[in-house]
Amino acid sequence: MTPAIPILVAALNARHSHASMGARCLLANMGDLRPKTELAEFTIQQSAAEIAEAIVARNPKILGLGVYVWNAARVAELLPLLRSKLPDMKNVLGGPEIPAVSFSPQRGHLGRFECGQDARARSRNDVDGSESRPYLLADFLILGEGDLAFGALCRDLLSSPDPCPSVSIRGCLHPTPPDLASLQMPYAEYSDSDLAHRLLYVESSRGCAMRCDYCVSANDEAVRFFPLPALLAAFDKLLARGARQFKFCDRSFNLEVPRAIEILAFFRERLPRFPGLFLHFEMLPDRFPAELREALAAFPPRSLQLEIGLQSFHPQVLETIRRPQNLARAADNLRFLREQTGAWLHTDLIAGLPGETPESFAAGFDRLVALDPHEIQLGILKKLPGAPLSRHDDAFAMRYDPTPPYEIRATRDWPAELLARTARFAHYWDALVNSQRFIPAAPLVWQNVPSVFGAFMELSDWMGTRFPREHGVPLADLVAALFDYLTQARGIPPATAADALLRGYRHAGARDVPAALAPYAPADLPPPVRGLPKPLRRQFLRWTWDAANPTIRS
Repeated sequence: MTPAIPILVAALNARHSHASMGARCLLANMGDLRPKTELAEFTIQQSAAEIAEAIVARNPKILGLGVYVWNAARVAELLPLLRSKLPDMKNVLGGPEIPAVSFSPQRGHLGRFECGQDARARSRNDVDGSESRPYLLADFLILGEGDLAFGALCRDLLSSPDPCPSVSIRGCLHPTPPDLASLQMPYAEYSDSDLAHRLLYVESSRGCAMRCDYCVSANDEAVRFFPLPALLAAFDKLLARGARQFKFCDRSFNLEVPRAIEILAFFRERLPRFPGLFLHFEMLPDRFPAELREALAAFPPRSLQLEIGLQSFHPQVLETIRRPQNLARAADNLRFLREQTGAWLHTDLIAGLPGETPESFAAGFDRLVALDPHEIQLGILKKLPGAPLSRHDDAFAMRYDPTPPYEIRATRDWPAELLARTARFAHYWDALVNSQRFIPAAPLVWQNVPSVFGAFMELSDWMGTRFPREHGVPLADLVAALFDYLTQARGIPPATAADALLRGYRHAGARDVPAALAPYAPADLPPPVRGLPKPLRRQFLRWTWDAANPTIRS
């Protein structure tokens, strides 16, 4: 085996285009241990065996690993493999999934954690999760922000064989949230390759002013801000290194409007020198005063994406989940942003909230469609570890899947069968509408009907009979299925349906002609679109379509 490296920070990302900011926050704050610390990034598309093999090849003494809802199942498979191959390595786990297994050990796919010396002794005889107990063999857990706590623990581990007796809860550390001014920012840890090819995650604040029951940020005591001069200086360095895509992780970027405007002005001033600059912000729906509107309207098209979480248009539901929101003001803001700015508008709704009914959700969905955002993400409610959503379990008969991502299965007001249909709706809305691959064809689904939601639900049910398995359907098969639906169920003339599908298909970059559309293909097909920037492909598909077809809007 190769000589051991002292510390390995590993990240299991959802996809390769994501670069873990959390892992880099740990690296940046290792202090004197930074030269002894390495980073390894993987994706959940890789098998646990492949990831384990790569980690074993590095032979670390200490492994730090973040556990999130999207990678929890893969981590559960990974750690027993590592324990069998590297029995002396110490595991340190952190991340949002950890509160669930530490405070509610019988809940969730991760099973029960055993920490410290007892776990290591047991692991030598129980590495395969026998006795039907899928242990994650963690030695230490960090509950909360680990920027400074991880490095401190590593120092103890490298100087002492087992510092467990000094920890208040054996194997578990509960660090207080650090003063953000005391932290080293992680941005120097992004490589030039990261900046050129991957999403760059940044943050100007931590915490959220909202107390939404479904969110882990409901437990935040306050919103904390990074010092602005140091933050902007770090952004200047990133720009000079070639960074062009900044995705802000702030939960509510427009909470402090003057601060938000100052950051926007910083980037606006640099747009002429750094073409291709693209910024993503998550903003509160009802907080766009005149001065913020003016700042956003000053940005050119293709430079801004705003994520705006409506979640529900039902006032009582919003009150129940402790998300106060002025819905009329939010709707007016969305109209302004769509009509008076060049920003891409990504909006969110959540199905299955306590008190929401299928009928009220459908009405809210239609209301949001009428406001014409570029994208509507229909999420299914998840019971995230540590979020206070469980306080509604009895009153609203909330039933969840016990395995990640812990999605709602039924409520008092939303039967299981209807929630399953809504989840299928969400899948096909993403595949056929949010993907921007069917820009001219998708509106034919709800043409001349009173409810977009009702019309698309009919299509989704029809697709469910066509494709028993939702995922992994080839694009050409989706095209053929939508052509059959439009012509057979909706009565659209075949030539009209084929023309709309072909234009969208070619606009998305395809060079071929699907067999189902070949009889209707004209001799002068539009050329396929090529060279759209990634990972912003679907935004640019819509923008280039709108530029070429200014009178057509979905």
